[in-house]
Amino acid sequence: MPEGLLEVDGLHVQYELRGGLARRVRGLAPEVLRAVDGVDLSIAEGETLGLVGESGCGKSTLGRAIVGLESPAAGSVRYRGETLGATRTRTQRRRVQMVFQDPYSSLNPRMTVRQTLAELLRAHRMVPPAAIEARCRELLDLVGLGSRALDAHPRQFSGGQRQRVAIARALALEPELLVADEPVSALDVSVQATVLNLLDELREKLGLTVLLIAHNMAVVRHVSDRVAVMYLGRIVETAPTGELFTNPRHPYTKGLLTAVPRLVPGRASVGAGVVGDPPSPVDPPSGCRFHPRCPIAQEPLCSTEDPGLTGRPEHLAACHFAWREPPPAHTPEVLQEAS
Repeated sequence: MPEGLLEVDGLHVQYELRGGLARRVRGLAPEVLRAVDGVDLSIAEGETLGLVGESGCGKSTLGRAIVGLESPAAGSVRYRGETLGATRTRTQRRRVQMVFQDPYSSLNPRMTVRQTLAELLRAHRMVPPAAIEARCRELLDLVGLGSRALDAHPRQFSGGQRQRVAIARALALEPELLVADEPVSALDVSVQATVLNLLDELREKLGLTVLLIAHNMAVVRHVSDRVAVMYLGRIVETAPTGELFTNPRHPYTKGLLTAVPRLVPGRASVGAGVVGDPPSPVDPPSGCRFHPRCPIAQEPLCSTEDPGLTGRPEHLAACHFAWREPPPAHTPEVLQEAS
C-alpha cells in the first residue's frame, strides 16, 4: 500500500509510576504504565480515521504523541515521510493541530477570542500584523460564529460555542492534519451533531485530514471513512467504516457494537457488550490481551501467543480466530437502529 499522510510505526508511550527511585535503590526495575504499547497506524491524506475504544485504552495518549505533546519511549511518527521527533520545528508543529476534549478547560478564561487567535497568528507569523483582525473574523466565520464573538470571554459561550472557538484556534495555523480528541463528549447531545457536521464540512472545504478520537460508536460511524479499534494500548482491528459495522472480526469490536444503545420501543437490546473490567496497563495479560474477557478464547493458545494484525490490507484484526469463524450476526438494519 502507498504510504499515508501520517505513519505511526511501533509507537510506545509509557509512564514510570511513583516509587521508581526506591525500586532502583533496591535493585528492582521501576513499575511502568504502558499507555501506548506498539501501535502501527496509517492515515491517508483527506480521510477521517475514527479511533475508538474504552476509556483508558490509550486513545488520547496516542493522539497527544502524534501532535507532539507526549514523547514516545520507542517507535516513530512520520509525516509525509519525514520523522517527527520530540523536538519539532515551527512548520512541523503547524501541520498537525489538536482539538481537545473539554472546551471548558482548553481555553484561557482570561483571554478574549480575539486575543486567543491573534496571539497564535502573531507568534507563528501566519499573516502580516495589519491582517490579523481580518483573519480572526475569517476564522470565526469558518466555524459559524459571528464577529461579535471576538470580544467575548470563554465563560460567555455555551459548550458547543466554546468548542467552535477551540476548532477556530486549531485552524488558525492552517494545519493539514487535525486530531480531534473526543470533541463532542463534553457537550449536550443536542449540539453534538452540529459540531460533528462542522468538522465534516471543514474537512471538505479546507482539504483536512482528521483523526477523530471517540468512545461513541455512533459518533464514529457518522463522520469516519475508516475506523481503528484500540484496546489496552494496542490497535486490535482496522477496517472501512461500513465493513467494520457490518462485519466486525475481533470479539472486542463485536462487544463494542453490541453495547450501543438501541432506542427502538418494544425491542430488546442486542446484548451485554464487553464483560468484565479492563486489565491494568501496568501488568497486561500474557498472550492476547483481550483473552481474560473474550467469549471465544481457547487455552493455551490465547493466553500464551500474542496475535498480530492479520487479514486483508484494508481489514485487519488481531485475533487468532478472526478469520476462522462465520461472519457475526450483525446486520445493517440492527446497526442502523443502534445509531
